[in-house]
Amino acid sequence: MKVDFSLASVMGDPRLSVATSPFAPGKTIIKRASFPKGQIPPHLTGYLIKAGECKGRTGVVVGPRGNPIPSTAACVKEKHAGGKGKK
Repeated sequence: MKVDFSLASVMGDPRLSVATSPFAPGKTIIKRASFPKGQIPPHLTGYLIKAGECKGRTGVVVGPRGNPIPSTAACVKEKHAGGKGKK
């Protein structure tokens, strides 16, 4: 469905999220935001990266399931989840 709207007004609304998808090239997806801009859901506060916490981590490492994961993600998991995750 095509709808005329002002992209600036949608992007300025903190209750809406604007995205694109590689599965729908050339289309813009507008949906309700998962949580307001600037707010962090309580279940994610433990995973905030503090300034310089995983500084200098680049590349990928082998994850617990044998898959490659970004080394920054591995560092955050190690520091915030004690290296213990779901298996």
